[in-house]
Amino acid sequence: MIRTSTPSDATTFAPLTPRRVTYTTAVAFLAWTLAVYDQITFGNLLPVIGDDFSWSSSTSSYVATAVSAGSMLIALTVGPVIDRLGRRPALLITTSGAAVSSGLAALAIGPISLVFTRALSGFGAAEQSVNAAYLNEIYGPRRKGLMYAMVQAGWPVGVMLSAGLAAVLEPVVGWRGVFAVATFPLLVILLLRTGLRESPHFLKMRRLRELRSTGRTSEAATLALEWGIEQPGTSRVTYAELLRGRLLRPTIVLCLAFFVKLIADSQLTVLATTVLRDVKGVSIAGALWMVVVANLVAIAGYLALGHLGDRIGRRETVILAQCAAAISTAWLLFAAHGTAGVLIAYSATLFFAQGAAAPLFTYLGEVFPTRVRGSGAALVGAVGPLGGIVGPLLYGGLQDAGWTATAAAGSGVLACVVAAALMFGAPRVRPGTVLEAGA
Repeated sequence: MIRTSTPSDATTFAPLTPRRVTYTTAVAFLAWTLAVYDQITFGNLLPVIGDDFSWSSSTSSYVATAVSAGSMLIALTVGPVIDRLGRRPALLITTSGAAVSSGLAALAIGPISLVFTRALSGFGAAEQSVNAAYLNEIYGPRRKGLMYAMVQAGWPVGVMLSAGLAAVLEPVVGWRGVFAVATFPLLVILLLRTGLRESPHFLKMRRLRELRSTGRTSEAATLALEWGIEQPGTSRVTYAELLRGRLLRPTIVLCLAFFVKLIADSQLTVLATTVLRDVKGVSIAGALWMVVVANLVAIAGYLALGHLGDRIGRRETVILAQCAAAISTAWLLFAAHGTAGVLIAYSATLFFAQGAAAPLFTYLGEVFPTRVRGSGAALVGAVGPLGGIVGPLLYGGLQDAGWTATAAAGSGVLACVVAAALMFGAPRVRPGTVLEAGA
């Protein structure tokens, strides 16, 4: 006898209450903010760490590159956890991993130990991949873009928090103390996350897997049809499912688009003070203040573009934002003059370039089905930061080849346009589409 859902299922798979959604959103925002704080703090403290260990500039560069590569590998491990163990366990693991990374980094005794401990920060970086799956599944289809943007705005908040606290704490407790202090807020978030409820979408997928594993395939097929979700895949390696069939194209396109996007973004975030000094003649102190102001503007960018995605579609919003980022970057590099002009142009660039992340990661949660939603977001989220390594290398390499600093930074304009063009290769998901229907 083929059985459909029962009355008890209605309780088990019921949507989260508005109060529970609000709590989950607040915890996700705090966790993402602190994960960003943890990531950025390493970059801010690397010069101090290098001086403490008497490293050369090349050694510091090798350490930074090795940490980035290790973080990417760690972040990739989170995808299967999201889709196999659940969204809630993945959230606990990523927060725990970030806390452990900070705590162990305070005990590092050299480059190798620092690389291994900071590679664990990849768990924190994977936080946004977990959020892309989890939050997409608990938000309603109409305003999820704006809601997710509120969480994603933790990036500029975390950047500013890192810059401020590192400047205040490092002279007092040293770089080891800064990492030790970062552990405690993450542990608080870990405690808060124990009160989260699992996503109803994942619970349904787990029920389907249980039925199929006991040979009740007809019942699983009936329930999948009733719930409007795809049946779970047969492969135990969730990434394999992304690289075949109809998911192959969006997977490749989105990985490439995010990779190219971060080539441009990194030149005006990681190298912000360098580019502003070399291209616009801004002092380091002045550039730091511009970074703070522009990141405040970027928060508005997350919210505005997240809301726009609810109105016209996420893919279309990302395309428009990347084109606008290209225009504002060109304006910054070639036309902006004076402190006010440079500040306005740089703020506009971050408004569009960083703000585009909100509709992009909401889109990832829509375009991939429930069975691989976490793995899809994790793969894109892990491949993209490689562009963050290429961007600074490209900027420096072009100057070594004889290009001026302005022309070298102009490569970011082209990268913005290419990222926008690549997004046309991803499928369109209409605004308000219920999850899975657009997958």
